[in-house]
Amino acid sequence: MLSKTPEGEMWLAMFDICLVLNFSELARTYFNKKVSWFNQRLHGYTVNGKPAKFKPEELSVLSSALREIASKILVAADKIDEMNK
Repeated sequence: MLSKTPEGEMWLAMFDICLVLNFSELARTYFNKKVSWFNQRLHGYTVNGKPAKFKPEELSVLSSALREIASKILVAADKIDEMNK
C-alpha cells in the first residue's frame, strides 16, 4: 500500500494540498526548478533509468517551504479576522 512507505506518506500529504497550492510556484521559488522536476520527484517518475526522489536536503527545503506558506496563510487569516471586528 502506498502509505506504508515514506514516499507514499509524503505523496498522500501533498495530495491533500495539491488543489490549493501552486506546485509550479513552489518549485520555482524554493528550489529554483521547473514544476516538471518537482513532479518527477513527487511521483517517483523514472529519470535516467531510476525513480526520481527528493534528496534529504530537498525534503528539508520542502518541509520548511510548507511551514513558511502555512505561516503566511495564518497571517492573512488573522488580518481578515481583525478587519471583521
